[in-house]
Amino acid sequence: MASPELLVTLGNEEQISKAFNGDFLRGHRQPRIAMVGRSNVGKSSLINALIGGRLARASSQPGKTRLLHFYSWPDADLIVTDLPGYGYAAASHDDRDQWSKLIRSYFEWDRNLALALVLLDARHGPTKIDEEAIQFLDSLHVPLGFVFTKVDTLKNQSEAARRRKEAAANLAPWVENPQ
Repeated sequence: MASPELLVTLGNEEQISKAFNGDFLRGHRQPRIAMVGRSNVGKSSLINALIGGRLARASSQPGKTRLLHFYSWPDADLIVTDLPGYGYAAASHDDRDQWSKLIRSYFEWDRNLALALVLLDARHGPTKIDEEAIQFLDSLHVPLGFVFTKVDTLKNQSEAARRRKEAAANLAPWVENPQ
């Protein structure tokens, strides 16, 4: 069986337009899953856990992912896209604008995007900036899924249950069964 690998890294709108040809990303037709979330929410760590490799660069410092990275996930016959995180205050305004254009361009070009997994920090639930990102994806008619990260850092089961209930209420407009 094939091993997971980094397929391509894209850093600007021109590269994106050249990388996609219909459903294909540089000759790869597998459906894609995009990892979306705030900086330092755990996107790269989740990618590594899913694909069974240590290809995505995980860091304790927010804002390390600044480009689009596409990884093969052979066991699922999918491609996983690691996107720059949003909400990273230490980045310059120009950097944030560039990432925003890059991400928008990606979602407009990837016709074989099966799902955007929105990662949410369980300690904070969906924040205002999370909700803005979800609304943006919804406006583009991108199918959404939600993953809560950092659940292991919650104090107890009662707090976890409270956070799940809050999240279900906040995410109800975007999910059929908000459990």
